Amino acid sequence: MIRGRACGRFQRLSLEAHDRELSLREEAFLVTHRHACAACRLAETQGALALSMLRMAAIEPEAAPQFEERVLRRYRIQTVQQSLGFWSPAIIGACVAGVLVLAALQIVSNSARLPALRSPGAEAHRTVDRAPAFPDLAATPVRPVAR
Repeated sequence: MIRGRACGRFQRLSLEAHDRELSLREEAFLVTHRHACAACRLAETQGALALSMLRMAAIEPEAAPQFEERVLRRYRIQTVQQSLGFWSPAIIGACVAGVLVLAALQIVSNSARLPALRSPGAEAHRTVDRAPAFPDLAATPVRPVAR
């Protein structure tokens, strides 16, 4: 429990002492206040005890051999797969366009060598019929409709 301004400053400085080196003036304040205030002395002791317990409980993990190389290899493979996924439509389109251009060039370059297809029934032509364009309705007999 923080009682006053001096206790608050003491607790802040005692926490900062773990992260940085304190100035001589700050160290003198800590020593003086530690002797004068039993509550701050107890809080500092408990904080130091908790911090040392955390440091003792920290377990350093042991990495398997070649762990870094496997992670880097997996990252490189993933990067290549993503780039192929991004560019694959363009690559497929370019391949299809290339095949079509090659087919067109093949047809154009070999068109003189192709045999001429001149079969008489293969071409469309207009025929002239001697029959009338419209049927003669007067000449056709009309059958009665049965009721």
